[in-house]
Amino acid sequence: MSTTKHLSKLFPALAKNKRDGQNFLDICFSLSNKGVGTKICKKNWSEPETYWTVTKTKFINSPLTNNAMHGKAFGILTWNGKTDNKEQEITNSLDKNWSLYPYSPLNITRTVETEEQPAEESTEQQ
Repeated sequence: MSTTKHLSKLFPALAKNKRDGQNFLDICFSLSNKGVGTKICKKNWSEPETYWTVTKTKFINSPLTNNAMHGKAFGILTWNGKTDNKEQEITNSLDKNWSLYPYSPLNITRTVETEEQPAEESTEQQ
């Protein structure tokens, strides 16, 4: 049995969180300054230059949360390069599809470079 499978049997809640992704507050909590000043975006936002800049976070420590990070986050939204001028509460912060900005999915494509071989010169027979 691989180590990952073994750990997922021992800690199913952690394995599920790892598989599903991180919510906004999980990301903020793991950063210095609790994420303040960090740019975070949703993985499914396709618009360029679209992210939240975190301005404030409040974390709730409750035994009823089942090891999930809860609280509130506030920030300034930049959407398609246009920055809002007011701070607001970040909605859907418990969704599991947040990432640090800029997000780049692991779509690894290989580019195979081919060397052009010189065309064979035909030799004329006289």
